[in-house]
Amino acid sequence: MQYFFTSDTHFGDDDKLQRENWITKDWQKFAKKLIKIWNKQVKKDDLIYFLGDYVNYEKTDNQWREAFALIKKIKAKCILIIGNNEERLIEDKFNGSFNKFRQFCLEQGFTDVKKHDILKSEGLKFYLTHKPTDYKKGYINLFGHTHLATGLWKPFGFNMYYGLNFLKLFDLDYIKRLLYVKQKYWDQDENNWFMGEEK
Repeated sequence: MQYFFTSDTHFGDDDKLQRENWITKDWQKFAKKLIKIWNKQVKKDDLIYFLGDYVNYEKTDNQWREAFALIKKIKAKCILIIGNNEERLIEDKFNGSFNKFRQFCLEQGFTDVKKHDILKSEGLKFYLTHKPTDYKKGYINLFGHTHLATGLWKPFGFNMYYGLNFLKLFDLDYIKRLLYVKQKYWDQDENNWFMGEEK
C-alpha cells in the first residue's frame, strides 16, 4: 500500500475554478479530469488522504451530495480530514454531529473521516490537518486550506493542494524529495523567512 495526499478540491463549486483560472469553469468536468489523473497514479489498495474541503459548501449550495457521490469513482481507498467547508456542512445539514456526517461519508464510499490524523511511514512522522495554523511541533505537517496563496513550503511542513502538483496527488517519494530540499536549502535561506513590511 502507498499513501497519497491532496486537498481543497472544492467539488460542487464553479466559482473556485474561475477564481484560480483553471482549464475549465465546470466543476463536474474538472472533477472527472482530476479523478482520471489520480486513478492512473493509484492502485486499489492504496490510500488517499483528502486534507479538507473535499466539497464546497455554502448555505445556498445544493451540489454537495453529488460531489460526495464521486468518491466511488476513485480507485483507491480514501480518508477525509475535515476542512472548514465540511465543518459548515456538519453544522447545517447534520445537526452539528460529526458522527452523523462520518456515517454519511462511509456510506458514500470513504474509508474513514477524521478531524486530523497522525501517520508514521518509512521512519517519518506526519501530522495531517486542514489549516496550517493547526500544525503540530515535532512532525512533518501536511495541510491544505491556503490553495496557491502561500505556496508549497512552510518551516513546519508542506501544502498538499493539488494545484501545486500539476493536478496530481502527492506521494511519499515526492514528499521525501521535498523534505530533503526543504532541510538543505529552503530552511537555510533567510529570504524564505522574510515576512516584513515592504521597503
